[in-house]
Amino acid sequence: MTTSAPPTNSKCAPISFSTILAASFARSTSRSTSLTNAKSSTRKSSAWREKTCKKFRAPTRSLRNVCERHQQDAEDDIAEARSEHVNMVNLQGQLLADEKAQEQHIADREELIRDIASRHHIKGYENSPLERDQVLQFISTLGDAKRKQNAETDRLQAEIRTHQDEYNLKSRQLHTELEGHKQERRNLRDRVSTLQSKISEAERDIDAARLLTSRLADLNADIEEKRRRLEKAREDLRDANFEDKIAEKTSKSRSLDLRRDELNSELRSLSLQADSRAKLDLHRAQVKTKDAEIKTTLEFCNPKFRKLVGVDARAETMEQELDRTLLEKEREKSELESLVSTANKNLQTAQTSLASLKAQAKVKQDEIKALDRRLQSGLRDAECDGTVEDAIETANKEIGVRNEDLGKSAGSHDVYKRLLQTGKSQRCCPLCTRAMEPSELGKFEKTITEAMKKSTPEAIKNLQTELQDWEAELRRLQELAVLAAAKNKLEGTELPSLQKEIASKEAEIPGLTTEADEAISQLADVTKDLKELTSLQQHSVSVLKAQKEIARLKQDIAALENDLLASGTAKTADQVQEELDKVSADLRTCEREKQNLQTDRDRQNSALRSLETDLHRLELEESQCQNQLHDKDELERRITEMKTEIGTANARLKDLDTKIADAQAPIERLEREHKQLERELNGKSTEALKTSQDLNMSADKLESMNKVIERYVREKRARRLREVTQQIENQEAKVQELVIKLENVRTAVGEIDKEINEAGMTMANLRENLRVRRLMRELASTQAELDAIDMEEAAKAKRIWTERWNVEKQKETDLQTKYSHIGGELSSYKSQLKTLEHDARDFKNIHKKYRDQLIKVKMSDMANNDLEKYAKALDNAIMKYHSLKMEEVNDTMRHLWNKTYQGTDIDGIKISSDSEGGATKRSYNYRVVMTKDQVEMDMRGRCSAGQKMLASIIIRLALADSFGQNCGILALDEPTNALDTENIDALASSLIDIINERRNHANFQLIIITHDENFLRKLGQSNVIENYWRVSRDSRQKSIIERHRFG
Repeated sequence: MTTSAPPTNSKCAPISFSTILAASFARSTSRSTSLTNAKSSTRKSSAWREKTCKKFRAPTRSLRNVCERHQQDAEDDIAEARSEHVNMVNLQGQLLADEKAQEQHIADREELIRDIASRHHIKGYENSPLERDQVLQFISTLGDAKRKQNAETDRLQAEIRTHQDEYNLKSRQLHTELEGHKQERRNLRDRVSTLQSKISEAERDIDAARLLTSRLADLNADIEEKRRRLEKAREDLRDANFEDKIAEKTSKSRSLDLRRDELNSELRSLSLQADSRAKLDLHRAQVKTKDAEIKTTLEFCNPKFRKLVGVDARAETMEQELDRTLLEKEREKSELESLVSTANKNLQTAQTSLASLKAQAKVKQDEIKALDRRLQSGLRDAECDGTVEDAIETANKEIGVRNEDLGKSAGSHDVYKRLLQTGKSQRCCPLCTRAMEPSELGKFEKTITEAMKKSTPEAIKNLQTELQDWEAELRRLQELAVLAAAKNKLEGTELPSLQKEIASKEAEIPGLTTEADEAISQLADVTKDLKELTSLQQHSVSVLKAQKEIARLKQDIAALENDLLASGTAKTADQVQEELDKVSADLRTCEREKQNLQTDRDRQNSALRSLETDLHRLELEESQCQNQLHDKDELERRITEMKTEIGTANARLKDLDTKIADAQAPIERLEREHKQLERELNGKSTEALKTSQDLNMSADKLESMNKVIERYVREKRARRLREVTQQIENQEAKVQELVIKLENVRTAVGEIDKEINEAGMTMANLRENLRVRRLMRELASTQAELDAIDMEEAAKAKRIWTERWNVEKQKETDLQTKYSHIGGELSSYKSQLKTLEHDARDFKNIHKKYRDQLIKVKMSDMANNDLEKYAKALDNAIMKYHSLKMEEVNDTMRHLWNKTYQGTDIDGIKISSDSEGGATKRSYNYRVVMTKDQVEMDMRGRCSAGQKMLASIIIRLALADSFGQNCGILALDEPTNALDTENIDALASSLIDIINERRNHANFQLIIITHDENFLRKLGQSNVIENYWRVSRDSRQKSIIERHRFG
């Protein structure tokens, strides 16, 4: 009967254990029947019996293999199920930790909500727990409160800005009104000043009119005097005899013309001897050039020569003096070079010694540090806080103690042993034979035993080891003592000695350095003198060479003069030309004297006419005085009217002073109210900003916590926990089911083993029957072994082991479950810890960060306020500076206009400015106005081209005076364009005054470009301009710049 083995794959379909047992029993019964029949049959041989046993044993083993494979599959399934169970328990622990963290987050959120509600007075959130809708409603309410608070903050900021704009507008209006009153006051004062000047002028005219009678008498006397002088002038003109003198000069001029013609003829004859005379002229010119060259060289070299040699330079002795001085300087240079070399050598030696000493000191210091480190390391190894000597003393004490203990312990063990034996046997003290009670005997035994333990070979060995260790430590400490002595020697003796030597060398070096520098400086001076002497020596060579050339040229000149004398005359063309020039000059002088005579004649005629003109003028003035006597009453009436106008103006000035004082009070009151309201609004704004920041921080914190809670809900962690718990229960049921199946398989395997054992017994009997004759003794031995084996006891022991194994396995499973649960909680706590650490990093120094940010916000707010104040102050300062400068410019323009302009239709000009725009963006509209009797009118379209030109020049001069004080350049291009003669003369007079006022300034420069020669001539006649440059064109139409002087 054969059976086929099932497949060995662990994943095959499971076979029920009851089926396996039934099949096993059926096969067993069948086999038993077959065996009985085989025994009873006498026809089968022993070979047949052996074959039958093999057939019986093969299916049983195959069945047992199948059961073992099923058992292995069941164990694998249980292991896999338990592994899945462990994973699920880990996941459950993590989810439980997340659930606890979620509960804590919810509690923290409710606590935060109650805290925010109490701080911000939000009602209805005092109860606990809070529903999700209540939380969302609270977040919405908090957001509304935050938006309201931000709106309140913005409203306060807008109110501050509105108040600031209103203040600026009112302040500008009040300041404008105040400036208007001040301007009117200035105008009235100017008008009063003008009227007073006119009154003074009228009074002077009246005073003059009172003196008209005496003036008329004086005029009559002057008229008589002029008539007498006129007669005398006519008589002087007749006595001067200008016509005869002019005829004499004319005759002299004619003779000079004849002499000039003779010289011209001689010059023409001399041109025939041009070659010889040219050589003569050339040699004479060369002699002059050489003389001038020698003179120039001596003048150039004389300061250096006098400085180096000590005397003035002379062409004859210059070379000898330089040679002598050069030898002295070279000798001095060699001595100084030797001195410099010695000083440098001494300095270098001192510096080398100092560097060597410093290097040695550094080496000593490094050696001290290394020894100190070794000592400190050795003392740390010895666990000693004191010095090396203290450590050595401690080591010696320890060695003495160990030696003493070792001496006591040597040979004392046997003594203690005999004492203990004697005391225990005789129950008395071995030394004093005193009887001991049982309690005393116990103490005696304990004491002796402890002493024996100390004297055992092991204790003695330990003492010897400790003694060796302490001896080694003592040797190491003695080595450290040598290092400490070396360190002390370095610190106490060698290093201070080196430091003293270094200090000594450092004290020597400054003196050596000074000595070397002085020597080098002297050597440099001597070297410089040698270079200058060498240069002078080259000049002396050129002087000597020039002297030789002059001597040779004089010889050539003498030879040429002899040749020319032999031919008729020795004069050169230049000499003749010089004589011709002299005759021409005499002729011009004669003509000039003749012209002067004519001028004197014309002058006396002019004086005669001038006397006649003065006589007519006096007669006219006499007539005017008579007419002025009739205008006296009109002047008195005008004075009365002007005084009345001055009284009205003074009353108006008092009224304006009152208005100005009254206008100042509202400005001060407005500033006080502005500062008070600004403080209140800034306080409210600061409080609102603080509340808004608190709300923002609370909202951000609540939102962060709510996000964590909502993420837990959104990820459905609670439902996942319930699912995992259910899966764990299912897995535990599955594990229990698999355990039951495994027990069934093990039971089946046990039965199969039992059947196999029974079959083994049957097989043994068969073997005994087959081998009864051959193996009688072996059968007896085998039977004894079989009898010795108790299968029941083995099965019982196996069952006991299986039961205990299941119990321990269950404990292991429980512990594994607990471990997994704790592991899950631990992983959850680690994740929570990571989150908290991340939050801790984010919120690290949060109070400091918040404080710093708050400080930045407050400082920015304060800085903005300060900047706004500074901007206002700067704007006010600029306005004040602008008004002051405009007043200064207008005063300068009024002064220059009154001084320059000769007309009477314009009293003065000034620049008027009108401001446009708001407080933050202001612009000015400038216009030039002219004044007449305190009435202002725009000059545009109301003045002539000359007035425009004059106004333009005056404006530029005024602006330069006010804003360009450090720039002294005054450039005018065609300043007389469109000006009439009177204004041109007045402009020239003004420029002359400006030049006279500023000619002492170091940076003053006047540049004028003009085509008006009369204007230029007037400037030149005043002696303020020395020269000028004239630009013209030559015949080729190219520009030529020529310098000319006045006079």
